[in-house]
Amino acid sequence: RDVNSFSGFKQQKPTKIHIWYPFINHSLASTTLYFSIKPTFFNMQILSLALLVLATVSKSAVAFAPAAFTMPASRTSRPAGALQMATATSEKPLTELCEITKEACEAVAPMLNELYSQIKIGTGTSDTAAFKSDATFFTIADGIVQHMFIEYLFAGDKFGDIVGEEDDSVVNILETPYTVDELVVPEEFEELIKDTLEKVKALSVRIDGKAYKDMTVFVDPIDGTREFATGKGDKVTILVGYNDAHGHPQAGIVYRPLTTPHYWASGAKSEDFKDGVLDTPDEINSKGLLITDGKVSPFIMSTIENSGMNMVPSLASGNRVLMLVEGKAGAYIRDTGGFAKWDTSGPQAVLEAYGGIMGKLPEFLDDKSVISYTHLKTKINKDFCKMSVGLTLSNAKDKSMFIPGLDSIVKDVHLVKEYSCLQGLVALAPTKMEAFYLNAIHSAMNNIKKESPPTYT
Repeated sequence: RDVNSFSGFKQQKPTKIHIWYPFINHSLASTTLYFSIKPTFFNMQILSLALLVLATVSKSAVAFAPAAFTMPASRTSRPAGALQMATATSEKPLTELCEITKEACEAVAPMLNELYSQIKIGTGTSDTAAFKSDATFFTIADGIVQHMFIEYLFAGDKFGDIVGEEDDSVVNILETPYTVDELVVPEEFEELIKDTLEKVKALSVRIDGKAYKDMTVFVDPIDGTREFATGKGDKVTILVGYNDAHGHPQAGIVYRPLTTPHYWASGAKSEDFKDGVLDTPDEINSKGLLITDGKVSPFIMSTIENSGMNMVPSLASGNRVLMLVEGKAGAYIRDTGGFAKWDTSGPQAVLEAYGGIMGKLPEFLDDKSVISYTHLKTKINKDFCKMSVGLTLSNAKDKSMFIPGLDSIVKDVHLVKEYSCLQGLVALAPTKMEAFYLNAIHSAMNNIKKESPPTYT
């Protein structure tokens, strides 16, 4: 309320009252009323009664009278998973966000294809490729795509927070020569980058500036950077995830920019939205279990043998989830780490929109609970579990603390990266959501976990 001179009853100035009321589509509106009455306690009670009667007969308002003189509820007081759309102009704001993000992926795809064609000619020593300190490739494409998304597509104060895999990169695409950290972008790419940036800027103005204030965005500009730099572009994806105030993915996209056509999937479960162009196989492989390109842990190997599932080789986190949606496998389970929350945010939202699940392994092993990783901006890992995580080269914040060949169980959360996924993963395709399959996978893992316990890293 903003009652003018409420404490000075003798003044005869008109009383000004702000009334906030929610519409059925969850947007909020306000009305300012002016009354030439004294703001006495009696008059306020009469006015409250009149508003209560009005609310009862109004079909466009939802029970605002009991709170007629209070501001809207705190953002943190809404139900878990609900997104408060303070001034949303769309009835399905997450759907709209997915559609704009897909167009942004389409806009950067030609640029990525041109850079990819050059990287395939000279990997490793190319002017457009260098090694990351954790043995993965860093490319000019990685830095530029993230820069365009975070600094231009999401420009302004539209979201609560934004987290990107390449947050430490320093990118210049305003003055030539363009640079990404110490790398100089070849001159022949400058016009293409300039044109791409203009397309991304044009999309930015379509994003509601007030509807997503509670959301945290996670961006992986090129998931599968090693694949990008070694000629396996069909495994590369762009990942964008939109997470609510609790860190649970609400909407996202997984987009393959280097395939013909571009295969992709996006979705927002709460709005019953899913869309995409899928590379579906001739026969669904619901018994397939995706394995990484690295060493398969004893826990995963024993689970496969005990469950009767078949191994499906796969590369890159986002690509694996898209494979589940496409029906190329029924499950993606891992106990070891090597992946981060920008690898799970968008993919989880997509998988859930299509009817699958994704969550941390320990809770699923316990009682089949599906508990999401926490996708929020942070300085310490919000999913750390003391005395259960082994220190590795990929999850160590200070890599000098990692000693090869030494099993180090972490006691201090400050030793691990803030966005590393440390509790494994269970991701099941829509075809595996029947109770029979859930029980079978759960039993298979529990039957072998004593002899081959999971190794969380």
